[in-house]
Amino acid sequence: FNMEPQTFVPAATKFEKNAALAAANRATAIARDAKAARRRSKPRKLDSEESLTGEVAGAAIERMLEEMPIYRMWNWLCRPEFFGLDNIPDEKPLIFVGNHTMYGIYDMPLMIYELRKRKGVTLRGLAHPLHYASAFGDLLARYGAVKATPRNCFKLIEAGESVLLYPGGAREVAKRRGEANTLIWKEETDFVRLAMRHGCTIVPFAALGVDDAFSIALDSNDIMASPAGEPIRRMFADMGAGPDTGIDPADAIPPIAMGLLPFVPTPSRLYFNFMEPIRTDHYTVEQLEDKEVCSALYKHVKHEVEGSIEFLRVKREQDPISGLLPRAVLNLAEFWDGN
Repeated sequence: FNMEPQTFVPAATKFEKNAALAAANRATAIARDAKAARRRSKPRKLDSEESLTGEVAGAAIERMLEEMPIYRMWNWLCRPEFFGLDNIPDEKPLIFVGNHTMYGIYDMPLMIYELRKRKGVTLRGLAHPLHYASAFGDLLARYGAVKATPRNCFKLIEAGESVLLYPGGAREVAKRRGEANTLIWKEETDFVRLAMRHGCTIVPFAALGVDDAFSIALDSNDIMASPAGEPIRRMFADMGAGPDTGIDPADAIPPIAMGLLPFVPTPSRLYFNFMEPIRTDHYTVEQLEDKEVCSALYKHVKHEVEGSIEFLRVKREQDPISGLLPRAVLNLAEFWDGN
């Protein structure tokens, strides 16, 4: 954490002041709704064979674009391009490890949908427990996500599921200026130790497109230094989160960014790449406890994801339909409806 004293920096324009106050009001409302939701519901558990196998989630994912037309339209506008799908092995369980893009909702659902349709893979995302205190909890569960707890992750792997992990977590979603398409991972080797312990194969992947479709007006540093900062800190405290619990509000507050609209990106083309799988079934129990071995595997996975992002940059530069107009013309010529 950055423990240096924070100097208050007044918003430079009326727009920034209003945006910061709006963020504070929204944060307060979210906190109120979250507390009410926690009182109404009990924690969800993977306590049924149906939820463990993901059969219901897989069927729901196949209907995702029909059930949520806005994503079908977004799929049409962005026309995602996928590379390396043949690198995804048929064996299970698998752990998919990649980069989170800004806000985390504009490319991940389309990736989950395509992997289910093209490869029959049902990705089981691990969502932060705070998400389940909001109105999004049921939606996440419907499409296969579970609370990010060690127990749930263990049970998914034991059931032979494909787990989706973002080591950057909320911090990588809440990017600041100058952090587009960069990995912001904690120096922790938990996910590689998990894979080694269970002999899971790791599939490194990368996504490109969303971060470049935004221009950040206010990042978390600006917001926390504005009049909205103190209400946001109180919100996190009310939700049982804060620096003393390992959650720094400054690392979890998404930026106020402009695209097509505030918080809505311009419809840039999305690119995904899946690298060659990394097997872990050859590691011994002794190596599992060896910090240097775990660190080396962690750095290898991270290097693969970073290299995959660069690969996608080159593919985008070479793509004749990276622009919206030629992409739309092609969609119309092919009578493609986005599904």
